[in-house]
Amino acid sequence: MKRFVYQCVIIVLALLIYGCSDDETILPEEEVAIPVPEEVEEVPEDPIFPDANHNGFTGAIFDLEATPEGDLLVADAGAGIASCLGGATIPLLGVSNIAITNGGDMLALKGAPDADDTVQDIGQGLYQISDGTSEFLVNLFNFDLANNPDGGEIGSNPYSVLSLNGNTALIADAGANDLLRVDGEGNVELVAVFPTELVSTANVQSLVECPNPSDICNLPEMIPAEAVPTAVAVGPDGYYYVGELKGFPAPTGESRIWKVAPDANGTMCGTDPACVIVFDGGFTSIIDMVFGADGRLYVAEFDAQSWFALEVGGGEGGVIKSCDVTTMECTTIATGIPMLTAIAFDESGVLWATRDALIPELAEVFRVME
Repeated sequence: MKRFVYQCVIIVLALLIYGCSDDETILPEEEVAIPVPEEVEEVPEDPIFPDANHNGFTGAIFDLEATPEGDLLVADAGAGIASCLGGATIPLLGVSNIAITNGGDMLALKGAPDADDTVQDIGQGLYQISDGTSEFLVNLFNFDLANNPDGGEIGSNPYSVLSLNGNTALIADAGANDLLRVDGEGNVELVAVFPTELVSTANVQSLVECPNPSDICNLPEMIPAEAVPTAVAVGPDGYYYVGELKGFPAPTGESRIWKVAPDANGTMCGTDPACVIVFDGGFTSIIDMVFGADGRLYVAEFDAQSWFALEVGGGEGGVIKSCDVTTMECTTIATGIPMLTAIAFDESGVLWATRDALIPELAEVFRVME
């Protein structure tokens, strides 16, 4: 099963409209011992946020990217790359992630809009954007079709991109369960492959309120889940840190963070020293990660009950944690953020995030902390 199951949420909550806000929300910090998820602060049932203005984004918001000029760019899947300050949009329907290069150009990913699209060629891949014009650089579905690094079902859903030196892109493909490097000519290099893991079905069975006639209630206690890498960040040590969403059965506390050597090539994570586990669980449905100026890794979790909670009308809201990747200590920065999809620091060091990112006319970008 190489379908990026999280995209099912988008099918259920399609035709979305979004906005930006300057309102500030600072939630209490709490020390968390990772990887023991039970010690994380309980999410309030009815989190309250300040009122916000809505600038009318036309699609799902999947990424935030700060510019050197102080603007905040938003990956608006229904239109393209938009400015949070209300600037012009660069058209790119289906955009899922963006990155600014050293030269001031941009790299952007186009992913799969729903689960079925991950297993067919709909043009998912990498774009290079210069002077407001986008150029299709490489088709990543074709790369998986030709190579199939994880040996599973053919499929691609590129979800997270970083700019390395020059126009080189580092891409986490959530549908193919791998990490790729793409140069400015569109040549693709396999960096690492992320394995499946045997996980508990207890969370998904609880969410559908077993026992009942649902097929989910007949699942065994443990089944394999795909990694579904949705976030990549480069650490102060130059290593690549990759976070897992974790596929079905959407367990809680089982999303891992991997550390990949920058010279890794074709590495099988978990068996090769060039790709090792940094956090062996302790997170639920990681959706984004970024290193701050303080050298800590900030991790966004889509929902404390997992991405599947939204499939059944539940969910407690997303969580943001700040982690020291050396001591393994994590602090909870914010909880109860509905439909959290992205975080980013702006040029002044302010942390921003999305909330209600999958609800028509409610989604926005807000300030989490200075």
